[in-house]
Amino acid sequence: MNSAFARLMLTFLVGVILILGGMSCSKTEIARFQPPTFLPDETVTQVRDLINQGYTQLDSAKLTEALAAFAQISQLIPNGLVGEYHTACAYALTGDKEQAFVYLTKLVDSGYDNPEQLDNDSDFETLKSDARFEPLIARTLENFSKSSAALAAGMPEYATPPQQFATEEELNTWADEQSQRFRAQYRFWRSGDALLAQVDFAARRLSCMRELKKSDTAFDYGLERVRALARLKSPYEAGWGAVSDLVVNEADSYLHGNPSPAGQSEANYQAAFALSLKHSAQDNRRVEGFRQAADRLSKVPEGTLYYGAALALMSINKLRSPDADINAAGQELKSVIERFPGDAKVYRVVSTQIQNDAARYVWPIQLDKPDIDNANVSLANYTGKVLLIDFWATWCPPCRAELPNVLQVYQEYHPKGLEIVSISLDYAEEVTPEAYRHWIDSAGMNWRHIYDGQAWDTELVKRFFIGSIPAPLLVGKDGALVAWGEDLRGESLAITVKSALGI
Repeated sequence: MNSAFARLMLTFLVGVILILGGMSCSKTEIARFQPPTFLPDETVTQVRDLINQGYTQLDSAKLTEALAAFAQISQLIPNGLVGEYHTACAYALTGDKEQAFVYLTKLVDSGYDNPEQLDNDSDFETLKSDARFEPLIARTLENFSKSSAALAAGMPEYATPPQQFATEEELNTWADEQSQRFRAQYRFWRSGDALLAQVDFAARRLSCMRELKKSDTAFDYGLERVRALARLKSPYEAGWGAVSDLVVNEADSYLHGNPSPAGQSEANYQAAFALSLKHSAQDNRRVEGFRQAADRLSKVPEGTLYYGAALALMSINKLRSPDADINAAGQELKSVIERFPGDAKVYRVVSTQIQNDAARYVWPIQLDKPDIDNANVSLANYTGKVLLIDFWATWCPPCRAELPNVLQVYQEYHPKGLEIVSISLDYAEEVTPEAYRHWIDSAGMNWRHIYDGQAWDTELVKRFFIGSIPAPLLVGKDGALVAWGEDLRGESLAITVKSALGI
């Protein structure tokens, strides 16, 4: 299965993904949030096998056979989404731009509505400079507006639970089953339809939960609705669009009631977060979103759980503004981080919004942890050297994809002053220290490693505000942070290391 299909899966696997499954509802609610059609399990299996078969054929340069496999998908699912998508990928990967555009046009004509997927798919890299590509992206945006138009009605309200459960465990079991069913089916739907189904199911599930917890004074049904909508989109990606409006409207509905101070604080914060991500980085309206977010953040009182995160998000939005005073905003963010050490909400907003770019504002950050040989690691150990600090894990495909670059750079530049410290986010229950040592020895990673088996709970992950991996940072000979992120990926890694070494 190629990267395009993997990313197609990832698009819908962010957040909490739940879906409707066979429950009754009123006629009005059916008209507003009609669930997509579920395919038979045997069809799902057939399509999955055909996709794998098609890309296997492409890997062997057998275009005709790959196209035949994808054509069978279009016969099984005649909605023009899955077969056409992979056929377009096949032609793009083999250099036939004209046929790739023929099938991309068919795809969009059929209602395909995921512009982010289309724009970010590396299989279409050779098409992006063609004048025909951007208009297709624009049309997918129009398709999404149409497919998700029912979101304007807001999150449904079910006064009576549409299904009864005796215990919360029963409800959760059922919800997990529906989630699994969704994961097997989502690739056959328009993204707008899938989003509508998620919103509808969240409303249904919460109405059932409200019934189960009717005697629990700690259960805040209105706030849970706000939280459910805020989880619909990934906090790592901007361009929430209509989902931001959903979150804001639901937060306002909640705030018009009689929320507790803690609930009021969180609702304003969730609304501000959604507004911060409403528009993409390329959208001029983003600044207005930041302005509206600032108004909400100013309503998060000091002393509440989200106060530190509110201050951090305010600083981050300043950093992201086109006319940002980077030094002033960065110093402001550093002050917030220092004021709220160990605050989980601060870590969450910083690690998702600017990730390891945060290190530049709070540097220096001490390592001071023992390596797998129980020898202490400290920045002071590397004075006069160039040090690559690399957060990674054996379970991380992008990390493993980058490993050949890291190995090559280490082999070439270690004799000239490059050192590496890898910090593993592996899980102790899956990778023992002995298994980890065997893995790195087999891979030729002959440098120092820090591994405590705590994965994302590793203290250094929190200290460096790591939100995704691989997360490389490069420390210069004088101990200053000189590079991070994309400057240390792929071919850029060797160029950046060579510059830091001064050769």
